[in-house]
Order: sequence, then C-alpha cells, then structure tokens
Amino acid sequence: MDRKGMREIAMGDELLEGVVRLAETVAKPWAIDFSPRSDDNSPGHVHYQDSFVVVPGTATIAAMRRVAARLWNTAPHAATVEFGGPRTEAHHPLGKTLDYLNFLGRHHN
Repeated sequence: MDRKGMREIAMGDELLEGVVRLAETVAKPWAIDFSPRSDDNSPGHVHYQDSFVVVPGTATIAAMRRVAARLWNTAPHAATVEFGGPRTEAHHPLGKTLDYLNFLGRHHN
C-alpha cells in the first residue's frame, strides 16, 4: 500500500467509527468506574463522573494526520480532580485511562 492509501485509511469514516466506539465502550466506562464522586447532591452541582464526553477529531502522529477520539471531562473542577490542588488529592482518572488503553494495546492478541 502506498502513502496515499495509508492516508485514506487513517482519515476514513470506518476507522473514526472504531475509535469513537472504543472511547465510548472501553475508555469512558473505565474512567467513570474509578473516578471520585462527591456526596454533594445540591441543585446545580456537577459530578465529575457524569461529565465525560467523547470528542471525535484528528491527531497528527508520526507526521501523518489521522482520525482520533478524545475522552474529555467537562466538569468545572476536572483539572483539580486530574492534577490535584492545595487541598485536593490528584486522582489522575484520564491519565490512568490512557495507561489502561496502552496496556490493552500492548497485550492485545
């Protein structure tokens, strides 16, 4: 296969559907399962666990543009949950999810 054919596959709808499906069915549930959840159920409170979204897009890896699916957390306190703060322990749910996906990729048969 030539470089043009590789680009067509890397930017194709079929691959995009696959990476979005992987993010929705593997990455997102994994991240939700071990993310912290507060006991605050007051009106307007946004729970970190309920704020994961999968965003389709593109990424450039090894100088080739390709489809991608990013797992984001849109909670206002997402950075604090991930990286910690003055009075908050870092939980790293997105970092741990990436580690898990990399592990699966290395051990997939």
